[in-house]
Amino acid sequence: MDKASQLDAIFFPRNLAVIGVSANEDTFGGRFLKALIDFGFKGKLFPVNPKGGEVFGLKIYPRVSDIPEPVDSADIMVPAQSVPQVLRECLAAGVKGAQIYSSGFSETGDPERAALEEELKTIAAQGIRVIGPNCFGVYCPAGGHTLLPGGDFPKESGPIGFISQSGGHAVELGRQARGRGLRFSKAVSYGNACDVNEADLLEYMARDPETKVITAYLEGPREGRRFFDLVKSTALMKPIVIWKAGLTEAGARAVRSHTGSLGGEEAIWRALFQQTAAIRVGSLEEMADTAEALLMLPRHTGRRIGMVGGGGGTSVAATDACAAVGLALPPFDDAMRKRLLELLPVAGTMMRNPVDVGVPLVPPDVFRRVLETVAAVESIDTLIATQPLFYVLGGHFPMPVPRDEIVRMLVEVPAAVRDKSGKPVVVVLPVGGEEVEMAEAEKGRRRARDRYREMGILSLPSLDRVAKAVANVVTYYEKAASTE
Repeated sequence: MDKASQLDAIFFPRNLAVIGVSANEDTFGGRFLKALIDFGFKGKLFPVNPKGGEVFGLKIYPRVSDIPEPVDSADIMVPAQSVPQVLRECLAAGVKGAQIYSSGFSETGDPERAALEEELKTIAAQGIRVIGPNCFGVYCPAGGHTLLPGGDFPKESGPIGFISQSGGHAVELGRQARGRGLRFSKAVSYGNACDVNEADLLEYMARDPETKVITAYLEGPREGRRFFDLVKSTALMKPIVIWKAGLTEAGARAVRSHTGSLGGEEAIWRALFQQTAAIRVGSLEEMADTAEALLMLPRHTGRRIGMVGGGGGTSVAATDACAAVGLALPPFDDAMRKRLLELLPVAGTMMRNPVDVGVPLVPPDVFRRVLETVAAVESIDTLIATQPLFYVLGGHFPMPVPRDEIVRMLVEVPAAVRDKSGKPVVVVLPVGGEEVEMAEAEKGRRRARDRYREMGILSLPSLDRVAKAVANVVTYYEKAASTE
């Protein structure tokens, strides 16, 4: 059995030992066990502590060898000095995989603690796969496994895989998933990577039919050449989105103290992104935006943008935002401007590209006809529409029909135009304001966002985020096509 396949025992354990749990429910081990219970782990849970006892109605076994049933995987959270002995006991008991949450190893810079980590490598090489140490482990909804404090993470599986050297980023992305509708096949915080590293996880997710988009936060890969080769081959099959940290001198120092790895050089990573179809991002937010865009936008999404909505100043900013990421806004000819003038007044509008509609919101039927007119332009590949719905949701001026009905009609327009024209439509759905009075309007905006998601329309809160996400998708398909 190859190494990647052996990871199944960690992602889909039938029985799981949680080592380092005591009768005190408020310890780290107790909180982690409670997260697994709340998440709904489907197999059997076996708490382990030499003192024995009971916790959450479960018997605590003194040692792994005392558990009366075979154990697939173990979650270890004991002091660093005790971890090698515990891992040896797991190996002797036939446990196939382990996650070591404990910290205090090579990341400290202490030679003696680095030697402890070398012990773990030696033990792992004898037949047990190990994630960690100094990690938050795996989140795998189909396997019923979560990480702390992920008891309330989404229980539904999805198409996104996440490989992260940072536990905090894995948790934060899991939190974002709840509100944004993002769903994961697997997310892994792998920490110091004494055994299982980013290359192993990439290989696993490349083969995983459930994972359609692979995302990664990396500090210092352990097997650079193998990782490069895997990225190059995998990115032709499915998108890979990478946030590489630690490329500045200060960042590299932070990386060494975080996971004990080397941050790498900018030139090396620039070469990786130039020679592969992997997508480079600079933040967790951009990673999530790009993953969502890859799942929602078709392969024929193009760089030539037709933009509708916003005022004159917003239109100038829109042009700059698109140009900064390599998107183009082809100018309209006189015939096109004449067609738009039949739909919009002369005063206060702009019939170029972007199209300034003159007021924050136009009636739904006018909005639809303007978008359809722009979509009909042969030189336009993709449409971006700005919809500041907060003017309706939080406004005080009178409306001819109920506000919720106007919002409903406006929200239906982009999908209708997409379906009629065959061209992708992306929506900028800005937040109205930070004041408490806008809280109800924000609820309405988020309901609109959810409705867009149901219809397969990507919507993000700012034009900069939309432009980056669209550009990342376009670049991926261009590079994948050129390297096939």
